[in-house]
Amino acid sequence: MFDYMKIPPFCAVSNTIFKKLFYDNADLNKTDRDLFTEQIDKIIWAYSFKPETINIKPYKDEEREYSEIEIIEVKLLTVGKTKRMAEIIMRAIPYPMLLVFTLNNKIQLFTAHQRTNLADPSRNTIEEFIFTDWIDMESLTDKDKRLLEGLEIKKLSHLNYYRFYSDIVDKLIIYNASKLIDGYIEGKTAAEVKEIYDRVVEVDEVVKSLKLRVKSETQLNRRVEMNIEIKRLKMRENELLRELTN
Repeated sequence: MFDYMKIPPFCAVSNTIFKKLFYDNADLNKTDRDLFTEQIDKIIWAYSFKPETINIKPYKDEEREYSEIEIIEVKLLTVGKTKRMAEIIMRAIPYPMLLVFTLNNKIQLFTAHQRTNLADPSRNTIEEFIFTDWIDMESLTDKDKRLLEGLEIKKLSHLNYYRFYSDIVDKLIIYNASKLIDGYIEGKTAAEVKEIYDRVVEVDEVVKSLKLRVKSETQLNRRVEMNIEIKRLKMRENELLRELTN
């Protein structure tokens, strides 16, 4: 994974982040503690991008302050609730980060923009998680390679840390949507892609729900109505997917 990014060596940190940091600062309940104890092997602060290590300017506005960006690797013992782990880690460490979960030869990437919590400036508000499915590093698809190659540091914006991090987030958005179609999405902004992708996901969830209801429905006329609605929604889903390719 990191070989693809071609990170300058002076950005390397390679320090272990002990679980005690999260036990002491993240207000974990027993379920969360068990998650860390039973499913996480080690957490490593892999790389840090800050003015002393790479020539990118800090960013600050009324909503957010990005003074540095981290890459944190989480080595897992077993496949677990990675989204919950990501939430805990990102809330405890107040910097935008690329979170890399690893298990054997597979990785899963998590990102999320952060905003300053106006009620408590010492804490950040985590925005929507953008994350990939598990990627098998020993059996990469063309789309997997396209994502990883796109994360090469020199291909990311060096205007400021907000743009730098936004480029990482945007590449995950386009990758996730590209997995739904033939080929790779070109010529659309990540915002445009995400809007369509979110609508596809929403329609797909309704279809799945209707299919479950059809199985338990005893009235024939209701089953017919639901199947007609499923077909209509599938047509709408296909229309949205075509928008991704146009």
